[in-house]
Amino acid sequence: MNTSMKNNSKQKWVFILGGLLLVIIATYFLCHKKARKNTPNSLTRPQVTDNGQKISFLPGSNGLQQIEVSKFDKTSEFISVGAPGRIIASVSSSLGGRGKIILFESPEINTLYANYQQSRNALNRSSKNLTRIKDMYANQVATMKDMIEAETDYGNARAEFSETEGKLRALGFNPVELGSVKTNTIILISDIPESDLINVSNGKEVKITFTSFPNEVFKGRSDAIGDNVDPLTRTVKVRVSMANKNNQFKPGMYAHIEFSEKGKSNAVIPYTSIVTVEGNTYVFVQTEPGVFIRRKILLGDSGIDKVGVIEGLRIGEDVVTKGAILLKGLSFGF
Repeated sequence: MNTSMKNNSKQKWVFILGGLLLVIIATYFLCHKKARKNTPNSLTRPQVTDNGQKISFLPGSNGLQQIEVSKFDKTSEFISVGAPGRIIASVSSSLGGRGKIILFESPEINTLYANYQQSRNALNRSSKNLTRIKDMYANQVATMKDMIEAETDYGNARAEFSETEGKLRALGFNPVELGSVKTNTIILISDIPESDLINVSNGKEVKITFTSFPNEVFKGRSDAIGDNVDPLTRTVKVRVSMANKNNQFKPGMYAHIEFSEKGKSNAVIPYTSIVTVEGNTYVFVQTEPGVFIRRKILLGDSGIDKVGVIEGLRIGEDVVTKGAILLKGLSFGF
């Protein structure tokens, strides 16, 4: 009797435990199914149609979190020709504070500028002397020999002055303007290809980045365009000035200079929007939330981090600025 009761008790517990296990398993599968039902889009692959031209994401898809868009619009963003440059001179106050010192990047230019000043003074003296001798000759105080000597001295002084001035201009300097440059200013020279000169004009703002300060952008001004084209490099020297209040910029430092485009309003996009496949350039345009269209474009002039678009986009369209690489892989099947 006791053995029979024990067996019945064991069977009872087996049934109870088995029932609890079934309830637990059923509850697990129901919860898992409900969770999958509530988050179907996170695991759903975007739909790619029209031979890769159109990509559609369902709301809540994980891929949408990696994509950002901004409107394509005209802007005053700085877009145009860029060229390397260097600081060729700095202007600072003298120790006494009554004058200024021009420090050039090389001793040769320092010597050349000193020779220019000396030849200018010599020309002024010989000019005054010639005027005086002419007046004396008219009053029969000076002889013809005195006249010839004065004219010869003046001619020699003028030739020497022209030579030194020409050498400075060949380096991109205007000697006359050097004397009027304000203190705490640096002077940069950039070699611009002659084909890009249409985008450069005097008095325009420029943007400057230095190798020594790679994460900062400084503003300067284009002051003058050179008088001659280098026959070997086909470039023209452009002089740029910039404030140097803290004396942090030194002659000889290298820079990159961006010249604003002349007479054109630019519509630009960041480089992160652009993808290139087989020599063609594309961007992705959002036509509605989660829907992106691949668009072929033609680029214009470029800046430091943005580039102009000539055709392929309309003002006001939403262009992908982040996540273009993801869309490229989906669109082209990479």
